[in-house]
Amino acid sequence: MHQAPRFAAAGLLTAALLASPLLAAPGDNAPDLWPILRQQAFGDRPIAEEDGAVVLEAPMTALDAAIVPITVRIPPSVKDRPKSLTLFIDQNPDPKVATLTYGPAAGSGGERSFNTRVRIERFSHVRAVLETEDGTLHMATKFVQAAGGCASMNAKDADAENDGLGRLQLKTIPPERPSDPNWTAQVMIKHPNSNGMQLDIDTGGYIPERYVKDVTVLRDGELVFQLDGTFSISTNPNFRFTFGKGNENALDVTVVDTDGVKFEGRTAPKGS
Repeated sequence: MHQAPRFAAAGLLTAALLASPLLAAPGDNAPDLWPILRQQAFGDRPIAEEDGAVVLEAPMTALDAAIVPITVRIPPSVKDRPKSLTLFIDQNPDPKVATLTYGPAAGSGGERSFNTRVRIERFSHVRAVLETEDGTLHMATKFVQAAGGCASMNAKDADAENDGLGRLQLKTIPPERPSDPNWTAQVMIKHPNSNGMQLDIDTGGYIPERYVKDVTVLRDGELVFQLDGTFSISTNPNFRFTFGKGNENALDVTVVDTDGVKFEGRTAPKGS
């Protein structure tokens, strides 16, 4: 049995508001849901906006709303370790994309980054909220013009998307300079990440919801991050991220989807 998305209530509110004919067109003024989402996620805690502690990169206009690339960077000037990172797309049916909870192997110096691809249902603000080790919150925001990404299919044959379900491809990349404190990794997961909004062209019904829910990444046995995701992550989830340099720099990755099925992968040690 899978867990309901943490922001399900907000998702229902979003869906109800977007169903209004006054708000149907992507170019119309959408309701400002951020105050509700912020209260649900962070209560009354202050959030420093655009203070440079976290940088969000996203296209102003997406070529494909089902695979919108976003990158979050933590500049070297931020000396505190990252504690968590939460990504939001305000106008999505479930506005939370993912929360990453970081561990000691995430690294505490140099530039740290996280990149993935997301679905965007309508023109929306995309937000990255970073919590640093000292408990402070920092936010960067971009407005992305994209629509229809949540119901879009990436393949004509839904069954073909399940071929090789759960296959993991892992890659680690050493820094260009030996003095750099972080390595880079890429995790690619073969999974349709169905969200229950996509039509099966063969049956005319909706493809059942099934998506990657949890991703845990360890480096040499220490936690890099644990990701709690939603269906806003694109088909065949792809994560590119940095991690702190270790002794062997071997990664263990465990993925669990909403059906409770576990997939695992490991890279070979490469040394420091």
